[in-house]
Order: sequence, then C-alpha cells, then structure tokens
Amino acid sequence: MDSQHERYDEVARNKLNLHRSEKPPMVTTTIQFDLLTNATDSISYAIELLAWPDIRNDERRMKQAILSISQGVELLLKERLRRIHPAFMFEDVDKFPSLDARTVGAERALMRLKSISGYLVRDSDTQLMRDLRRTRNAIEHAEWHTTLAEAKAIVGAALSFAIDFAKSELDRDLSYEFRREDTWGQLLTELHEFAAAHARRLAAKAGVDQVNMMTCDVCHHDSSCRTPVMTTTSTTSSRFWRSL
Repeated sequence: MDSQHERYDEVARNKLNLHRSEKPPMVTTTIQFDLLTNATDSISYAIELLAWPDIRNDERRMKQAILSISQGVELLLKERLRRIHPAFMFEDVDKFPSLDARTVGAERALMRLKSISGYLVRDSDTQLMRDLRRTRNAIEHAEWHTTLAEAKAIVGAALSFAIDFAKSELDRDLSYEFRREDTWGQLLTELHEFAAAHARRLAAKAGVDQVNMMTCDVCHHDSSCRTPVMTTTSTTSSRFWRSL
C-alpha cells in the first residue's frame, strides 16, 4: 500500500513539474518616457480633461488639469535646456549628472533660457510661471482656495504657452495632433479662456497692435466658437486666427 501511495505521489510531482515547465517565460515590460514625451503626455491629459468634461465635478477636473499642465510646461522648458546642454536642467550645473541633484523649476528654467539662448520672455509669461508654481504648491502641499474663473484663466494661459513653446522651440505641433479629431474644436468651445489667451498670444507674435474679441452669435462667448468674429486694427488678423 505504501509503495502504491509513493507511486501516486511521484505521478503528482511529475505532473506539477510538467505544469510549471509549460508556463510561458515572464516578459519584462519597460516603462520609459523621455522629457518631451513625458511633457506631451501630461499636456494631452490636461487637454482631454478640459475638452471632454466627462467628470462633471469642475473642481476635480480643474485641479487635475492644472497639475498636469504645470508639469507639462516645466518638462517642456527642461527639454529645451537639455537640447542646449543637459547640465542646464540642474539648479547647480556642477552637480550634473547626479540624479540626486535638484533640477530647475519652470520660472528658473525660463530665465535661464533667456540668458543663454536669447529666448524672448514676456513679463506675462514670467508671472504665469510664478502663478503656476504657487497654485501647484497649494494643491500638492496645502489647502487650495480659488474661484472657477481664476482656475480656468490660469490653465488657459498655461496651455497657450505650452502649445506655442512646443511649436516654436521644440518643433512639436500639439494643436495639429488634436486637430485630427474633434478635441481641438471641443477645447475651444469648452474653455473660452484658452481661446482668448491663445488669440492674444498669436496676435502679439504676428505684430497685431490691438485685438477686440466680439461675442459670437452662435455660442455667445468671446472667441470660443470655431469661426469666431474678431475685429482688429491690422490686416494680419486672419493669418494668425487661422492658426488657432
């Protein structure tokens, strides 16, 4: 009887070993984002949150959008510094390439770009970086108090900066990528603050002295529909408005 049990045990062990040997080999999946891919991923997430408000809670949606666009802007600036030299991404360039060293924030990165590459920094963009830093710090480390209008204004301005900077400094046209679907038009409709901020930015770059946004008869918001009405003192307006 004992020998019969031993044979049963041996058969069971052989089946178990056979089962183990038939398991497919483990596949190691590597997750990797370079700076630009990481930046565009964060910005894309913010755009999707803003364009397609599936989350009906505006407070949660704005919080996540601000965090994502703030992260995206900072990464875009670091990528531009990296292309000049990777050491410029660090607060103390002498500590490059230590991963324990602190990297620059958005405001410091913007000023460094101005000094070493001649990048034209507008006062409003400097203030925008400060506002993003303060808002992000409040969300991540303290209590955050603001109005919905203020949240939309900062996220709209930051998104405009990110799209313009990515195209002019990194040769990455984020708006084109979203024009292939309805997301871009939906963004202009949902976030009027972005449409207005981006129109002002493009107008300034095109040399338009004054832009007066008029209320659209279709959507009843300034600069929010796909064919908004606009008056300007310059004939160059149609050129930059088509780029929206």
